[in-house]
Amino acid sequence: MFQFNEGQVVRSEFSTIPYTWVRNEIPSKSICIMLPGLGYTTQRPLFHYATSMCLNNIVDILHINYNFVKNEHFAKLSNEEQVRWMYEDVKAVAEEILKGTNYSQSFLLSKSIGTIPMAIEWVNKNFLQNPFGIWLTPLLKDDNVYNTLLITELPSLCVIGDRDHHFIEGRVTSLKNNDHISTVIIPNADHSLEIQGNVSASIDAVKTIIEAVQEFIVKNKF
Repeated sequence: MFQFNEGQVVRSEFSTIPYTWVRNEIPSKSICIMLPGLGYTTQRPLFHYATSMCLNNIVDILHINYNFVKNEHFAKLSNEEQVRWMYEDVKAVAEEILKGTNYSQSFLLSKSIGTIPMAIEWVNKNFLQNPFGIWLTPLLKDDNVYNTLLITELPSLCVIGDRDHHFIEGRVTSLKNNDHISTVIIPNADHSLEIQGNVSASIDAVKTIIEAVQEFIVKNKF
């Protein structure tokens, strides 16, 4: 049995962030905070199966369900201001939920644009406890995301398709030189980690990714 808590955090008059917090009946010392992409929500397959897998391994879940696309105030900001907005939204929810809890370990799982605020927290460590990172389709064209991964000393799993528009072979090769990062490259997969025109191969890709995520979590869970 699991306890579901849905709510929202009001960070400002222009930013209200919904969340879903799922806890195991057995108290857990570990939580996985999930940061979706713009169009790839926490209801999509990779997050859905990763959520189930975490709960089955006694890891609680926090979905931060921001929605920047429909926010007209966000759209008017500069790129730098948008990055700060994204991070402040994530931090506001995480700090609200985590205060008073007994978690001693944090997994942070992000996809696509979610890797931008993740990269900032990876350096600042404002709310993470003993962090471990799962980077799905990281935005490697973004220098901050790439450089954060390049020099990280925190255990990380990086998953990307070689048909992803953010796949840069030289940068991916450089990440492989970091012993703290395990890299999984999905052949022919795009930014959604799907193989266009091949449903069976796309399903196989999801299986490969979830198996890699499970191996990473089981290996590192306290």
